[in-house]
Amino acid sequence: MPEPLLPLPPAMDQLLVIRRWLELTLARVDEKIAAVRAADEERARRRPPPEPPRWWVEYGIGATRRPERVHTGACPVNSRGRAATRGTVLEVLRTVPTVIPCPLCRPDSDLGLLDS
Repeated sequence: MPEPLLPLPPAMDQLLVIRRWLELTLARVDEKIAAVRAADEERARRRPPPEPPRWWVEYGIGATRRPERVHTGACPVNSRGRAATRGTVLEVLRTVPTVIPCPLCRPDSDLGLLDS
């Protein structure tokens, strides 16, 4: 068996004292682990998961990073987007002529822009 990092004393009474100290230390660690787990579970119960955003604005690449498309929050194609409000999405669609609504999730129909 390889030599341990710290040599142990040869006397039985010293070994028993070390064993008892390790048992007490392990008990304290176990208590702390249980307390931290309980606190984590309580925190998870109290804090609901964040609600996904209802709208996304997708930005292009490059130095200007102009808006390119708008999406609903449920759209699977929103990798380069930022969460936005309904008002922001409407403003972007009305003021930036190059922005298009996503053809998959159709935010323009959810926003009521197709009705007018």
